[in-house]
Amino acid sequence: MPANYLAVFLLPKPQREHARIVDVIREASNGDFKAAFVGSGTVGYLFSSSLTPWKLDFGKVLMNDDAYLITEVGNAFSQARLGSAEGWLKAHAAR
Repeated sequence: MPANYLAVFLLPKPQREHARIVDVIREASNGDFKAAFVGSGTVGYLFSSSLTPWKLDFGKVLMNDDAYLITEVGNAFSQARLGSAEGWLKAHAAR
């Protein structure tokens, strides 16, 4: 059964290659993902995947100064002004 994840990327010097982060997320999730937030040098994605986070390969899309965190998310969450993230989380909540 797939798990739900939040992936946060810190990109201090945005590069053209970073646009391919979404390709890795799309492939790992079979298209079941949502951009949770996008900011200056920061992007976060919610996605569902049967793969464990350490099996995702961002080697060709991240640079030396980039950082990321992927963590599993559950049913308990709080948000403010991130309605699209809230909608995705509610739609993927365990019942």
